[in-house]
Amino acid sequence: SSVRDISVYSIETAAAVSAFAEALSERLDGRLHITRTLGAATAHSPDLAAVLREPPEAYADAAAGERVLPVAALAGLPEARSTAWRADFARLALSVCLRVLDLGVALEAHGQNLLVVLSASGEPLRLVYRDLADIRISPARLARHGQAVPPLSGRLITDDVTVLRRKLFGSLLAGALGAVAGSTDAFREDLAAALPGLPVTADTEALLTGPLPVKALTLMRLSPGVPGDRWADLPHPLTVH
Repeated sequence: SSVRDISVYSIETAAAVSAFAEALSERLDGRLHITRTLGAATAHSPDLAAVLREPPEAYADAAAGERVLPVAALAGLPEARSTAWRADFARLALSVCLRVLDLGVALEAHGQNLLVVLSASGEPLRLVYRDLADIRISPARLARHGQAVPPLSGRLITDDVTVLRRKLFGSLLAGALGAVAGSTDAFREDLAAALPGLPVTADTEALLTGPLPVKALTLMRLSPGVPGDRWADLPHPLTVH
C-alpha cells in the first residue's frame, strides 16, 4: 500500500503506530485485531514508498470455516438482507469502535479499512482493522486509561473531541454501516436494533443524537490548497422520519 505523505507518515512512524496498535488491541478481549506493519521501504518520495502489512486472513480460522471480508463487500452477501444480521454486525462494530475511541484512538473505520471475520455460517464474530496512516490518537484519553502515549507528533495526535468523533463517526456510520444497510430506512432500523449493549459514554450519546458527519470529498478534491479533512453534517438517521 502506498504511503500518501511520507513527510508526515514516515517509515519510523509506521513502525511506532503498529507497535502501539498491537498493544491497544490486547485490551479488547479478542474482538478487534489490527494488522501489523511487517516492513517498509522508501526512496524519499510518496510515489516510491511502500508498507508491507500482515494479511487480515491471519485472524480467521480457515480450519473452522471462518473467512474475513472487507465491510465494503458485505452488502453483496445474502445475510446482509436480514435486519437481524445487520443489527448484529452494527452492534459489534459500534461497541468495539466506541470502546477504542474511549481508550483514546479514533479509527478511520470505512469499508476498506474495517474487515469482519465471519463464521462458517456467516455470523459476524470479530473485527480486523488495517491502514493506521490516518487514525487520530488522544494522549489525554490514553493517560486516563493508563495507556502509554506512543512517540508520535503531527496530525495523528489530538485531544480535540470534535476531530476524534468526526474521524470515527464519519467513517463508521456513513462509510461502513450506512453502505451495508443500503437505505436510510434500513440504516435507521439497524441502528435502533443495535442500541442495546452499546457502552454508555458521552461519545455514544454524541453518536446517537448529533448530526451525521460525512467527509466532503468533492470539496476536498476541488480545494488542493486547503490541508486536512473537510466535513458536512447530515441529519442523523435516527431523527429522520
